[in-house]
Amino acid sequence: MMKVFAVNGSFRKEGNTDIIIDRLLEGATSRGAEVEKVYVDDLKINSCQGCLECRREGICKQEDDLMEIVRKLEDADAVVVGSPIYGNYMTGQLKILLDRLMGVISKITYVPGGGIKSITRLKTKKRNVVSILTAGAPTPECADDALKLLRRMLGSLTNAGFMEEIVAVGINAKGAIAFSKEEWIQAAKKYGVQDPETYAEKAVIRNREVLDRAFELGRKLVDR
Repeated sequence: MMKVFAVNGSFRKEGNTDIIIDRLLEGATSRGAEVEKVYVDDLKINSCQGCLECRREGICKQEDDLMEIVRKLEDADAVVVGSPIYGNYMTGQLKILLDRLMGVISKITYVPGGGIKSITRLKTKKRNVVSILTAGAPTPECADDALKLLRRMLGSLTNAGFMEEIVAVGINAKGAIAFSKEEWIQAAKKYGVQDPETYAEKAVIRNREVLDRAFELGRKLVDR
């Protein structure tokens, strides 16, 4: 049975990031996968101290929940990482976890002619990876910087598996990704949108497409 491990970097349970992750996991379970989700905000994860001890053997000297996350990542056949965008970047909680993971799950090697390459320390096996980012901003460019880091870090885990991304925009309120047309009309009126009905119709269609794609990606994670 394939194992799908999801990490939610949002502190909002049942928020937009959470809803999209759950929809993806529904797709995975529909194909018989075993799924698990953790919230970074529930973990005991200290900030990186920059001691570089992890560069030797891939072991962090701090004693918290980090190594349990490492074990779950290693066991997983597919990995999902989600976060809302705050100030054009991922949440601080998720960034702290990634800082701590960096030297533990990967090592840096130098390549001929200059430059460096990141190689995973985890058990070598094919893993599929999906990054999910949500934003109140209207355009997906706000997620570019977060995606750059996620691509670099998570790419070393794949071993010929695929990497996919979901960037959902225009969703400020908690749970807005699943709002009905009526809820969107009320939200549009609150913010002074000139044509609330048209705005609501477009929002519902856009968000339905995101949730449908999440479900299909969950199935794809298992179908490979």
